[in-house]
Amino acid sequence: MTVDIQVGRRFHLPELSRAAEKAQNLDVGDILGLDIDAELPDDPAAVALALIRDTSVSTEELRIAAERRIAQRSPRLHTFVPLYTTNHCDSECKMCGMKKSNTRMIRKLAGKREIEDQLRILLEHEGVAGVGFLTGEYEDEYTRQVNAFRIGWAIRTAFDMGFQRVYFNIGSMTTAEIETLGEWIDRDEPVTMCVFQETYDRHTYERFMGSKDGAPKADYDRRIQSFDRWLDAGFKYVNPGALIGLHDIESEMIALVSHATYLARRGGIVDISLPRLRPAMASSSRTKVDDQSYIRLMAAIAFVCPDQRLVLTNREGKALRDSVIDLCGVISPGSPDVAPYRRGDDIVNEENSSQFLVADLARPSTILKQITDTGRAVQNFAPDPH
Repeated sequence: MTVDIQVGRRFHLPELSRAAEKAQNLDVGDILGLDIDAELPDDPAAVALALIRDTSVSTEELRIAAERRIAQRSPRLHTFVPLYTTNHCDSECKMCGMKKSNTRMIRKLAGKREIEDQLRILLEHEGVAGVGFLTGEYEDEYTRQVNAFRIGWAIRTAFDMGFQRVYFNIGSMTTAEIETLGEWIDRDEPVTMCVFQETYDRHTYERFMGSKDGAPKADYDRRIQSFDRWLDAGFKYVNPGALIGLHDIESEMIALVSHATYLARRGGIVDISLPRLRPAMASSSRTKVDDQSYIRLMAAIAFVCPDQRLVLTNREGKALRDSVIDLCGVISPGSPDVAPYRRGDDIVNEENSSQFLVADLARPSTILKQITDTGRAVQNFAPDPH
């Protein structure tokens, strides 16, 4: 596998057979015995494949080795809470409740006052100073530009209100759309572009995301090149990801690790997301990945990408979160419903207005306090002393 960072500064998918060939010649025992700061003996993707395949090493042993390798990272954890500003979307992704053809979805759009109120709730009621703005993806270029402008305004508003970290996930972005959003922020502000490829396999991508005609997310190349455009524009923070369960674990891991490594070599500050499929209305989510396979995948990626933070959300229940929290660097609790936060104890995650259903519908502050009560610090979270 060769990561090309010179030609056009664009990511190229690795050769899976090349990574597999390299993995066969690696000694997993020697790799796990490396000093914390030691360089890996080969490409990170090949090392990760060797780790995940060697069944003589238990998942628990691999998890402990990965935790040891990232233990010196500071801060160990930071947080942001997702804030869906709309569930309108022009795409037709089979696994997503927000897809355009889902006529049972109750469509919502949060306006200026509602977004500002949601931000105040997160800051004042939940004690969280990290937020991620989400929308659907749109076909018409004017609508895409307006959406970039709107989310740029939301990002600026969040910083002006006191938020310390902002993510956004609004689909693929062209250079013009990045310029529109970028007018609202400085190049050195911690604004993370999230563009999950969902699957790096082109055939599977087309099967789940549809054809290009009228389905904006179906444009594989526009999506995968979004990070390069973001870095070209002078921004630094990026968050690639794959939806675990759409395609086979090994090939997705190789591509995702390769992508994260490439972006880091380009100077990006990289988070990595690998959410599992969750139930969603009018969606196809039959592919399952068991807990042990999922934990082993997380441990392998954490081991070979110690400077890139794994993102963990409340898609997963408390038991699994507790078992993998020290493999992760970002914890993101919240709801995939539109403007779902309230000043009372309840938050909203209705099937007929949410992208999917989470496993643990607790207030973000409740989930974060469960973590801080164990003695772990979470940056951008200030628990209520009362």
